[in-house]
Amino acid sequence: MRELLAVGSLRLRGHNVPDAALDRPVRWVHSTELTDPSAYLRGGELVCTVGTTLTDAEHCARLVDAVVGAGAVGICFGIGDVHDEVPQPLVQACRAAGLPLLVAPLGAPFSAIGEYLASRRVETETAHLRARDALLPRLLAGLRGHASVVDLLQEAARHIGGRLELRLDDQTVAVAGSGRTTDDPSTDLVTTTARVAGGELVWTGLHEHPDATLVEQLSRVVEVALGERDVEAALERERVGQLLLLVQERLLNPTALAPFLEQAGLGPAELVVSCWPGGAAGLLARRLRPALVGEAPSICMAVTGGTDPVTAAATELGLACGYGSPVPLGQLSQGLSQAHAALELASSHGRLVGPEGLLSLEGLLEQQPAGRLEPFVDQLAGPLLASDADRGTEHISTLRSFLANNGSLQATARDQYLHVNTVRHRLARVRDLTGRDPLVFADRVALAIALWAYDRRDPG
Repeated sequence: MRELLAVGSLRLRGHNVPDAALDRPVRWVHSTELTDPSAYLRGGELVCTVGTTLTDAEHCARLVDAVVGAGAVGICFGIGDVHDEVPQPLVQACRAAGLPLLVAPLGAPFSAIGEYLASRRVETETAHLRARDALLPRLLAGLRGHASVVDLLQEAARHIGGRLELRLDDQTVAVAGSGRTTDDPSTDLVTTTARVAGGELVWTGLHEHPDATLVEQLSRVVEVALGERDVEAALERERVGQLLLLVQERLLNPTALAPFLEQAGLGPAELVVSCWPGGAAGLLARRLRPALVGEAPSICMAVTGGTDPVTAAATELGLACGYGSPVPLGQLSQGLSQAHAALELASSHGRLVGPEGLLSLEGLLEQQPAGRLEPFVDQLAGPLLASDADRGTEHISTLRSFLANNGSLQATARDQYLHVNTVRHRLARVRDLTGRDPLVFADRVALAIALWAYDRRDPG
């Protein structure tokens, strides 16, 4: 509620707001002219009204009782439409109940409060996703480097804030972060708990706590760190990873993996290869069964007997994953190539990409060696980049918009805030500089390939 009062565009002021209530979270906003809106409240709402039915002290008291009884956090009264000022009986009833009372001036729409709350909710959810996406690669890198559990928890606490405690056999064995503990008398603490083999991982903090899924994923990483004492198993995964890379490069006959597959409980037919971010081998060895898991410096590979274990593990672990079509052992190199390309797409566009995701121009390009696309960059993107740099033109941005709008001149003009004739002129210059006409489909595809390859070119 303190934040709502601080947002200048909402134009709210506190008429009767106890200081202790300023940190009360507002879940949503509900506009009503009923004196008893409790049937439509679920708790945590800011109830907004212009007081059409608040004609006497009895109606004011009934509204306050209903709001308090439903667990709403306060009332926002709009003046100027029906009442020139807040009715005194409503002020008295709110003060007696300890219910915060806010005032919105004439012309300040209640809907703006709802829009602000919705945008804050989206921002919070986006922040949670970004925290998870940024944290997991760091934790996996820590696993690869054999980081201690305390180091992993400290890294997590830096990203998500609050306090993390690992409790095993009813004892706290590791603590990270600086959030207030559960012994603090404050009432605004929240906790999120996830099970760990032999105990639990507990996050404690204020208000906006991390998504429960993030804490679950962290607990699985901690499990791996606690149980990663089997050096022989780790070395075995590294050997398998080296063999799988050799098979992909066609430097090793896939049948050399037959003993490893048999040991993992897999046959030579209908094998599905999946690729995962580096450092995930420990997690996969516990979640993918039966499976042959291999660890390489920057990637993990797994061979399973079908796609169901792969999709289930990807959903559960929240990791990027790419997998190929089922193949027999003799065609394992094909499955590995597909899975590698699918992982590249998964890392940039989604968490799980299968073979159907490769049935596109982008999917096809992901499967090409980087050197094969360099002529497109040098001969097509290069002249446009040079012209833009030397003359301050915007050929690249206009071309990108034209491609994104499926070759529509009108849509490109709207997108770029240009006249259609200006778009035509710029595309003509693209034709003159590259020898490829964006208005011709085949040339447009070549230009799209050039930009795609340029965007993914290794800066080194």
